[in-house]
Order: sequence, then structure tokens, then C-alpha cells
Amino acid sequence: INRAAPAMATPEDARLERFLQWLQLNGVQLRGCKIKYCDSDKGFGIFSSNDVSDGTLLVVPLDLAITPMRVLQDPILGLECRAMFEEGEVDDRFLMILFLTIERLRRNSSWKPYLDMLPTTFGNPLWFTDDELLELKGTTLYQATKLQKKKLQSLYDDKVKNLVKKLLLLDGDSESEACFEDFLWANSIFWTRALNIPLPHSYVFPQIQEEQERTSSSFSRYCGASTNHISTGELVNGKRPGANGVERQIAGVTPTSLQGETIWVEGLVPGI
Repeated sequence: INRAAPAMATPEDARLERFLQWLQLNGVQLRGCKIKYCDSDKGFGIFSSNDVSDGTLLVVPLDLAITPMRVLQDPILGLECRAMFEEGEVDDRFLMILFLTIERLRRNSSWKPYLDMLPTTFGNPLWFTDDELLELKGTTLYQATKLQKKKLQSLYDDKVKNLVKKLLLLDGDSESEACFEDFLWANSIFWTRALNIPLPHSYVFPQIQEEQERTSSSFSRYCGASTNHISTGELVNGKRPGANGVERQIAGVTPTSLQGETIWVEGLVPGI
């Protein structure tokens, strides 16, 4: 009897298997969905299954989300980034883009199975070659692309390049070299995958929760400084109010008024 030889595992199969193991190790539950490889153009996708009783497709622990809080608490990036953040030198989006840049370069990064699933190039004009970009000459998109790429290049040269080198040295890596494309990749990953994540107030400001339980004191100096870019909003039928909904900056708001509210924080959720 002739039997067909088992199909050889493809590189995509191996990447997916490592990612699924990583998700399981980090407590992610694929309840009503599966992650599959589509093709070289579409990459990987998440597909719902029919056996979803409560409508929950995917459960991701809060600790696995890439948020500004995670960056500020990182043992390597945290101290350096916290100082810049409190001084207003960088914003929360920069923190996450920097984190992605570092993790892409960091040897033995614990995020590697997730990062390996992400695209390595993008089709937007920031990734065009000089010849491809010339085809847009005479359009507003051409000027906008040139301006944006110049701003990103300046940001990389003035702030990111030396900072990445310093942080990698702190991590014991003296060989990895960052380039502008690493930063451009991280920027593209953030802007194509960042979500507004609803987080409990006590999760975003755990030290404030502890202070409330002890003394009901007001915001500490650090928390007041680290909330400049986070807005809050209550859930309405499980959803955030639209763009016309009332949002407010939480810097200077007392903890009592925020207790129990949901804080919407930009970030990335592995698996989505």
C-alpha cells in the first residue's frame, strides 16, 4: 500500500506553533477562535469558530498587553524612560515604539514568538524606495510622506539611536546595532496595531489604590506626572463612547473621582 509521506512543516507552521505555545505559556485563552496562516500576501489571521457560547473569542491577560505602564516598569527601559516621561521629553506612544525597537534587537527577547508573527515590511509610502516615491511627485501625498519621513529620521538621529544603544548595553548587549529601519518598523507596527484597551483604574495606578486603602491620600507626584496622555471614559453597554463622547485628561483629578472607572489606554494586544 502506497502511503503519502507526511507534509513537511513549513517555516510559517513553525512560527505559528511557537506563537501558540507562547500564548498558552502566558495565559492566553483561544476560546472561540483559531489562528491560521492564509498566504504570503495576507500572512496570519484570527478566525472565529462556531462553538462560542458566551461570545468570548479570545482572553488575554492584562499583563501581556504592551502599554506605557509596561514600558515604565521594564527592568531595563523603565528607569531611563520614566525620567524622560516625567520631564515631558517623550510621550506614551514614543515609549511603546521604543519598546518594540528594543525588543526587536534584544537577544533572547521573551517577545520573540510574538514579534516573529508580525510583518517585516509595509506597503505605505514611508516604505517606498526613492524611485517608487518619485512616482508620487506632484501630489500632496508625496510632500506629506517626505515630511513625515524626515521627522521620523530626525527623531531617530536625535533621540532614538543613542538611547537604544545605551539600553542594549544596560542589557549586556554590546554587539546589536540599531538602524533607522528598526525604528521605522516599530513605528509602523504601533500605528497599524495599537488599540484602545479598557483597563481598571486600580490596574493603571496600583500604588494609588494602595494609598487609598491606607490613607485616602491624593495622587503622588509620580502618578500625577505619568498621566498626561491617558484619557478616561465610562463603558456604555460594554463600549467606549464615540469621538463625540466626553473625555478628560486625568492629570490633577483626585483618585476618589476616578475610583471604579475604566481607563482607556493605547497599547498592543498579542493575538489581535
